[in-house]
Amino acid sequence: MNEYQRELMGRPAIEAPWCPFCGRPWSSRHHIVPRSQGGAKGPTVTVCGMGNESGCHGLLHHHRLHLRWKGGWEWLMTDRAVKYEAALAMEGWQRLWDGS
Repeated sequence: MNEYQRELMGRPAIEAPWCPFCGRPWSSRHHIVPRSQGGAKGPTVTVCGMGNESGCHGLLHHHRLHLRWKGGWEWLMTDRAVKYEAALAMEGWQRLWDGS
């Protein structure tokens, strides 16, 4: 687990009645910190798509959709795969729906 992932571990899960990125019905949960890197008990996000092949779930797995914590969850969509460290320096981050 790297320093960015460690920071995200204590944050709340993102539970929405729909995919918070595109508005479609959610069909799975994505571990924000990968289970393979110690995130099994960390926060998840409800997303559309299954596994790493389709919908916003696939975009998260393919490093085109990124999440960060800045006093609340924010997200960034890129047109190509981008490493997380590079995405953090990019413009265009949007505040995620927080349930209120």
